[in-house]
Amino acid sequence: MSSIIRAYYCYHGVARVANANNASERRRRFLRTTGAAAVGFVSAGCLGATSDGSEDAGGSSDSSSSTNSADSGGSGETTINWWHAMGGNLGETVDALAADFNEQSDGVTVETSYKGSYDETLNAVTSAIGAGEAPELAQIVDLGSRLAIDSGAFEPMEEALPSDRIDWSDFQDPVIDYYSFDDTVYSMPFNSSNPIFYYNKDMFEAAGLDPESPPETLAEVREASETIVDQGIAEQGITFANVSWFPEQWFAEANVPLVNKDNGRTTDPTEANLDTDTADRIFTWWADMHADGLYNHAGVGNWGAAQQAFLNGQTAMWISSTAGVASATAGAEENDFELGTGYYPTAGETRTGVVIGGASLWMTRGLSDEKKQGLTDFLLWLAEAEQQAFWHQNTGYFPISDSAVEYLDEDGWFDENPNFQTAFDQLQETEQTVATQGWQAGPASEVRTIIQDGYVSMINSDVTVDEKLASMKSEADDALESYIQSKGN
Repeated sequence: MSSIIRAYYCYHGVARVANANNASERRRRFLRTTGAAAVGFVSAGCLGATSDGSEDAGGSSDSSSSTNSADSGGSGETTINWWHAMGGNLGETVDALAADFNEQSDGVTVETSYKGSYDETLNAVTSAIGAGEAPELAQIVDLGSRLAIDSGAFEPMEEALPSDRIDWSDFQDPVIDYYSFDDTVYSMPFNSSNPIFYYNKDMFEAAGLDPESPPETLAEVREASETIVDQGIAEQGITFANVSWFPEQWFAEANVPLVNKDNGRTTDPTEANLDTDTADRIFTWWADMHADGLYNHAGVGNWGAAQQAFLNGQTAMWISSTAGVASATAGAEENDFELGTGYYPTAGETRTGVVIGGASLWMTRGLSDEKKQGLTDFLLWLAEAEQQAFWHQNTGYFPISDSAVEYLDEDGWFDENPNFQTAFDQLQETEQTVATQGWQAGPASEVRTIIQDGYVSMINSDVTVDEKLASMKSEADDALESYIQSKGN
């Protein structure tokens, strides 16, 4: 067991081919039969709470592991075990992809195994690494990247995949940038998303607001909320889950790293930038919105409650993941109102861009030649435009490449689903900076919990925003330092 894995335990407390046409038709049947289910993935748990407050939970509330061998079209001499955190319809879509590959493959079978939420999956993978029983392929949450690298158990994708068979320049820049460290792509982007602004156009029109011009800043969100609430159009102006992912995005939009050391990208960070003017502006706005009855606090990690408050008309605005566009569209139709989407509102006048969320796929080191070849074939197949389009249409996550976007565009997907265009435009307009690349830290889960709980304290006690931010910074800095010390030991 490596010293990094021991440190993790100490810190966290946890010891295209002949059948291609048939496969394509099966995917189309799957899309038709599960399309309705796809729009319900939020309530099924995709955007459910996780203990680290990450932007989407991936797994459902059922944390039990399950394995699916899918249907093997080959002899099955080589088996690739893929551990993932996709529950509900997301898991069914993962299984469909694996079954499709197995049907086409000669001698390679991908077996999918659902391990629960992002945190549960990360813990399962980490434990398996320590026991020398790691899966060949693991889905790891975005902020688990630093732990994965520190473990030494995974081979960087850019080194593992043959350069003559993959064009990394075809990948969306913000997506590939997020999963790159020291100018090397460490993992294959898989389920990627970012946050956008949703609003009820009918309520905007009833309040005398322009339904085609959503707020672009937090100040404008407050103004719109005041107008809507004062006129009795909705109980509160806006809702969103209390997850650290949202203030992290406001830091990125302001082009301010959340932590030092180049946002934790060059080496382990030692300080959280929670004593900055940016932090004060964000949390003062957030606390004041609640105090003035303009913000519906759905609760820590409670994505589903926030969505329902918006869809049921309790609020006129909602912030959530781009992965929720499909379910929000269906919910708006069911509740008979017109849905609008806009860019993520900024804390100030600066709009640098947003940070990728979700998870990626990691290849275990030390695989046999047969397993590495089989896994390579699967990953390259999975990254193809057709598979990425299928994944996007069934889940709402971004296709990870320009070729996949072109594939969808030529098929008329964005013309028929304009709210998906908002998400892509926002992603493509994001500037590539240290802030928008996203922060990384070994104890990211604990830091996120500190931020989320800190906000709860702000709105439920007499502590001032400045006092609580100072306390949050101290706690976060201690967590960062403890992780560094645990690695040294």
